[in-house]
Amino acid sequence: MERFTLHFFKERKRDFDYERLLSFFEAYPEVSLDNNYDNEFRILYRHPILKSSADFVISKKSTVKDLYKLNPQFLDVNFRLEIPLLTPNFSVKIIFEIVKDLTKEFDFYCYHELFEDVLPFRLEVLMRVFEISKQQFKEKFGYLLEEYYYCQEKKLNECLKYVNEQYDLHRYYKEQDVIVPNYFVSVGKDDKVHFMMEWKEGTRVLFPPHIDFIYYRFGLETKILPYDEVMAKISKFTENVPGFIENTKVISLKRMNKVAKIIKKTKFTQVKDTLTRIELDKVIDIPRSNE
Repeated sequence: MERFTLHFFKERKRDFDYERLLSFFEAYPEVSLDNNYDNEFRILYRHPILKSSADFVISKKSTVKDLYKLNPQFLDVNFRLEIPLLTPNFSVKIIFEIVKDLTKEFDFYCYHELFEDVLPFRLEVLMRVFEISKQQFKEKFGYLLEEYYYCQEKKLNECLKYVNEQYDLHRYYKEQDVIVPNYFVSVGKDDKVHFMMEWKEGTRVLFPPHIDFIYYRFGLETKILPYDEVMAKISKFTENVPGFIENTKVISLKRMNKVAKIIKKTKFTQVKDTLTRIELDKVIDIPRSNE
């Protein structure tokens, strides 16, 4: 997979403390070291929840193209960052937050081939260049996107935020016996991405953002319920999750029995679309074609 590459420079010198660099990354549990390469050393970032990845690479020689064209005041330290170009922007921002701290700690400057010259760290600039690089990749290698599915960026960002903070929500609601469900991601016949959840009869549940359908389990049976129709019936018996994404709801404790009766007697629209489960890492925030 094509990668976004960001090079690090220093002003008027190229040396830095390697041991201190390794100590810096020890603060991140998502990071491990890989020295199985002859000419480079890789610091591997692997997010266990979001499944995003990045490599911080120390090399013996410069890998910057047209290095001679850059301001000679800045020197390449042979250290770079590589991120797969189809990484969702939400995950990229988390990686760039590490870069922000890294550049501050070691007085690094940044360079990408779309820059005119070496620059200090600026998140908005890096995000824009990452998006341009992603678009260029699509135009050149669009056929490689066929196994991925598009979701509008804001929606995907909020769903990934829920996934990333799900454990904290679980801890917050543990004493209240509220189920904080996982997403099930599916696509229909038209390849539209649907976020789904499971809800077991008689349980108090949290409704994550952007749910389309609910697997409702009662006894040994399961129904697929349209989320909007469910909320049209029970929204007044739910509460907003405090301090979280808009439209993230939880059933009010004193209304559980009322909600169960409503769900039981309501005839919801039958879902006729064929839904196929996919993994969340197959969902991207760049259209495959004209989506």
